[in-house]
Amino acid sequence: MPVTANSFLMPFSNVAHLPLAEKFEATRIAGYSALSLMPYELDQLEAAGTPPSEVRARAADAGVHVARLDPLNTWSRIWLPDNMDDAYVATVNTTKERMFTLCTAVGATQISLNATFPRGSMTLDQITEDYAAICRDAAEHGLMCDLEFIPLWGVPTLQMGWDIVRGVGAPNSGLVFDTWHFVRGGSEIALLSDIPGNKIHCVQLNDGPLLLPPGVTIKDNCYDRKFPGDGGFPNVAIVEVLARTGGLNHVGAEVFSPVLAGMTAQEIGDVSRDSVNTVLMGAK
Repeated sequence: MPVTANSFLMPFSNVAHLPLAEKFEATRIAGYSALSLMPYELDQLEAAGTPPSEVRARAADAGVHVARLDPLNTWSRIWLPDNMDDAYVATVNTTKERMFTLCTAVGATQISLNATFPRGSMTLDQITEDYAAICRDAAEHGLMCDLEFIPLWGVPTLQMGWDIVRGVGAPNSGLVFDTWHFVRGGSEIALLSDIPGNKIHCVQLNDGPLLLPPGVTIKDNCYDRKFPGDGGFPNVAIVEVLARTGGLNHVGAEVFSPVLAGMTAQEIGDVSRDSVNTVLMGAK
């Protein structure tokens, strides 16, 4: 019998190139009721005359809601990456205060934390202390505070991410699980069985070659992801474990790729839905 997800979500990456109404349309076409947005996108919309409260109203009119804002990078005492340019930094320098304000206005209840500080620049104790602090702050605003392990930066593996979340033990703490990060970080699938499903708050499926082609860096490949089913990632095996633990929450295909720019809302909605469903159908 095919596996079913507890809930679905359209990641901001898939619809970043679309106007606001078409972001909502792609989400609806996929059959989802929830999507994520970047705080930067909301700031840009507000500067152009559409405040977050109006974004919330327009989403409701379209039959969807903004459930998650992604990312918050400034939560740690060191946060600036040493491998990204100023243009990238300018899109992710949202303060926690601004993030909380945006969440309240747009109705989001979950935030994704990226640990963009250079690997080794903070001790595990320091990271855990800073994560505990942002969880406490987020709780005052009724927000889930989800750490995303990313091999480009300071929390590169599932094991390290889970050690931090488990060490803090906050009611609103949890993980964002991304299969690209999982594969490229060399994480072990066996660990997934030990993580309670209710601590995995968002599952992002994608694909690519299991091993990087010669001359392709991990940073290059990060922005050339495929939809699930178009590569060699063990998405089905991962989903089977998450189904057993109850961790298939806010499941979606998260893709960063130049090919998205030429795709319509209809095409994005269709491939986002179909690629995820293919993985779920293949799992047992």
